[in-house]
Amino acid sequence: MAHQDPKQEIVNRLTRLLVTGSSKVPAGNMQEGIQESKNKTLRFLKERSLPGRRVYIVVFENEQGKEVYFTCYVEEDARGNWQFRGAAGDGLMGSDPGPVVERAWANLGGGGMPDHFYAGGLVADHDQNVTRVRLIAKNGTSMEDKVEDGMVLFLSDQRVDLPIQAELYDAASTLIYAHKVLG
Repeated sequence: MAHQDPKQEIVNRLTRLLVTGSSKVPAGNMQEGIQESKNKTLRFLKERSLPGRRVYIVVFENEQGKEVYFTCYVEEDARGNWQFRGAAGDGLMGSDPGPVVERAWANLGGGGMPDHFYAGGLVADHDQNVTRVRLIAKNGTSMEDKVEDGMVLFLSDQRVDLPIQAELYDAASTLIYAHKVLG
């Protein structure tokens, strides 16, 4: 069932996906971006929006106490209800934390290509002071985000064709490293 509150739609969907049947967490109501029940917490950490579309980075504490990050995408339908349309993150992709590298790296997940692009994830800094990440798609579409608390989040209403390259920059706008992130 879709909701008029985009965050509540995400809470309900992730609750169903992440919690086993024996310990399901009731969705309840959102208060200050945090949903808590039975020692489980879902927090909204970062948000981007366009008319009728929103993307969030959320973190959920699983039953083992591990923080699981997701990039969640919702769209508003003609009646004003928000519907969950996709998610990417280590909770849906298994327990693989991504590539093990000793340099600055953006570990992103996303979807919606080519017309409803969203992506987000964690940036491994490795003491290289990464302050922003620029994404450049095969068709030339580019977007940037400032690194906040080790995370970046992207949402575009422009066409985005794979593959997508990430460029990581420091405060002096020096390119630190570039690598393929999607596709």
